[in-house]
Amino acid sequence: MQKQCGCDVLRQTTVFFLDKTWLSLYNSNLTAPVKKEMAIKINDIPPEGLTLELSQKLDLFEKGTDLAEFKAILRVKPEGRGILHFSGRIQAIAILECSRCLTSFPYNMDIDLNVDLVPVKSLAAGPEHELVSGELDIEFYPGDEIDPVEFIKEQMLIAVPFVPLHNTACKGLCSVCGTDLNKAQCAHQRNGPEDFGSFAALKDLLKK
Repeated sequence: MQKQCGCDVLRQTTVFFLDKTWLSLYNSNLTAPVKKEMAIKINDIPPEGLTLELSQKLDLFEKGTDLAEFKAILRVKPEGRGILHFSGRIQAIAILECSRCLTSFPYNMDIDLNVDLVPVKSLAAGPEHELVSGELDIEFYPGDEIDPVEFIKEQMLIAVPFVPLHNTACKGLCSVCGTDLNKAQCAHQRNGPEDFGSFAALKDLLKK
């Protein structure tokens, strides 16, 4: 008999369990009920761990539209003292805005997970110390439960490039008239004094 973990599941989320060989145990009886949010109680995670498969659309940038979507397999394994080890893979697609021409474009993500989640209360349990390289894949969680979908969302946000480009050769917009230079040319001179506006004087100083 399949043991349920007592999870409340987000709208449009499909959740089912895998056995230790990662073979799917999915059937219609294991489809998660429709709820507003998903939360796994830490105490409900068995010592051997829990494997979840999730697929969902979500509002990645809190703009009121579910334009991002992901598929993920997560393995959650208790490591003692409230520490949870997350491993698995997230495959996702998000709609980003090009930082040069402001065009919206799809961005594919393929994220391998190997992260430890540590109770935030453990921060007060010992003296302060500087994190070393082996501790950089550590995140903290409050309370006595975790939300796998929120965790996945955080990992997707981390994977978003700091300067999104729909194409590395993107020419951007004319800084004078706003023409998309990927689609048309304009008569304005680029890199002229008018391009720098109030910073034009600084540009002249740099030449000296």
